[in-house]
Amino acid sequence: MIHKKLLAALLTYFWIGLACPVVAQTQGTCVVARVEGQAVVSARGAGAQSAVIGLGLGLNAKLRTEAEARVTMACSGGLEVVVGPESEIDVLGLLDGDARPFGLRLIDGIAGFLFSSEDGNGVQVRTPSAVAAVRSTEWAMRVENRASAVFAREGTVFVAVDDADAQLGPGEGIDVSSSGEIGSVTSWGQARIDEFDALLGAEW
Repeated sequence: MIHKKLLAALLTYFWIGLACPVVAQTQGTCVVARVEGQAVVSARGAGAQSAVIGLGLGLNAKLRTEAEARVTMACSGGLEVVVGPESEIDVLGLLDGDARPFGLRLIDGIAGFLFSSEDGNGVQVRTPSAVAAVRSTEWAMRVENRASAVFAREGTVFVAVDDADAQLGPGEGIDVSSSGEIGSVTSWGQARIDEFDALLGAEW
C-alpha cells in the first residue's frame, strides 16, 4: 500500500494531462507511485514521456507499459492501480461531470485494483467488451484480444455488458468474450490466480 507521507511527497512533482503543475491531488487524477521497467505516459497536447515517480495523469492521460514492466498509480478516492506488463490504460476521471465513480479504461493487458480506504465512492473500469464497477475491494482485470477476464480477490465486483450483468464474490471470476458474451461466474482455480499474481507482482 502507498503510505500517506509518500503520496504527499509525490504530489509535489509534475503533472501530465493538466494545464499546470499542482501541489494537491485533484479529483479524477492519478500519480505514478512506483515504476519497474519501461513505461510511457502521454496526453493530448502534452506529448509522451517516460513514467517516473511523481508524474501525474490527468483527464484522458494514457499509460503504456513495456514487456516485464509494472507501474503502480495512486488515484482519487484511495484507489491504487497496479498496471502489469504490456498493458495500456486511460484515465477517464470522475464520470458524468462531478459525479462519481472514478473512471478508467483498460484497453489491453492487465491491471489490479486496491482501495486503501472505504471513504471513496468506487471505480468503474471499462474494457472493449465489459464494464466492471466496485466501491471498496481488491480485484483485477485482464484484456486479451478485446476479451475481458475479471477476478475478485476480496469484496464484491459488478460486471456488466450490453444486456447482462454478474456479481463476483471473493475468489470468483468471469470471462467476457470480445463480442460481449458474458460467461458464468466461477470459483477460479489456484493456477489462474497465480497467473494474475505473477503478472501483477508483489504490489498487488
